[in-house]
Amino acid sequence: MNIRRVSTPGARLWDNGGADDGTGGGLVTIERGAKVGFLGLGAMGLPMAANLVEAGFDVTGFDVLPERVAELRAQGGRGAISAAEAARGARVVAAIPFDAEQIRQSMLGEGGALETLAPGSLVILMATVGPRALRELAAEIVARGYRVVDAPVTGGAAGAKAGTLTVIAAGADEDLDLAQPVLRPMAGQIFRVGSEPGQGQMIKLVNQLLVGTHLAAAAEAMALAQAAGADLRQVYDLLITGQARSQILVSKIPPLLDSGFTTGASMRIFTAKDLPLVLDAGREFGVTMMTATAALQTMELGTAAGFEDATDADLIRLLADGNAAEALQTAADGDSEGVAG
Repeated sequence: MNIRRVSTPGARLWDNGGADDGTGGGLVTIERGAKVGFLGLGAMGLPMAANLVEAGFDVTGFDVLPERVAELRAQGGRGAISAAEAARGARVVAAIPFDAEQIRQSMLGEGGALETLAPGSLVILMATVGPRALRELAAEIVARGYRVVDAPVTGGAAGAKAGTLTVIAAGADEDLDLAQPVLRPMAGQIFRVGSEPGQGQMIKLVNQLLVGTHLAAAAEAMALAQAAGADLRQVYDLLITGQARSQILVSKIPPLLDSGFTTGASMRIFTAKDLPLVLDAGREFGVTMMTATAALQTMELGTAAGFEDATDADLIRLLADGNAAEALQTAADGDSEGVAG
């Protein structure tokens, strides 16, 4: 797996260097103004689609929540009532729903994008779904006559809004070349990490392993400092000057301190999807994942304590007041009862 970095400086370039169309015919270039179907307009997808609109692409978006489609319209894009409508006439479809099942439904299901997308068009899969699921999805899409690029992203909602995401891309060189002009308006950096769909997912999971464990460790650190009666602002200022500094500390802790740990960000993406996918990858490759396992168990304390959608603020409060141990024991007792039953 060779990783190549493609920087995306301020100037927006649209020529893909002339990727072959795969038929032995002319050269294909996705130009400014080309139609793009965009599936999934959540906290990440909506600003990503809006950046494509700002860059001059003709973007038609679809989401199962109509209010998100309306927001894209308000930012200059078009809206669709189905994935098939969003893909009609498009040169490219980009998809970033929550998980693999949502990708399958939006691409291959009834009313899915492939009902209307012209054969030979490019499909860019940008959600984090894990290498195995991505390989399976890509194989089905390719079998129907389409190109596929695996391109999960990292950088959070702030990076999505700023157009500074890191794109972790994998696929055939000609498909990556073709995708480049569409990825650039959303990205600060694009890394080409492999020639096969699924390899991008693997590197994204390496990233999420670190993000998840850093977040769990930061929550424990803040809880310990709070329980000890320390000045949390001073502790934070100290931590970011030394080797404990991390992007998670810098991006997550200040808003938590501002709210007094009353409001925070949902941890659902880690507990319901990303960290379980990391553990699945560890099993697939025979790697022991002790730290990732501990991070997932830590984040699941909120659910064990009865929170419907636990946040990082909830987790810190649980850890600091000692209720985490009780919640963990309750969860363990419940699991034992389930096995015995």
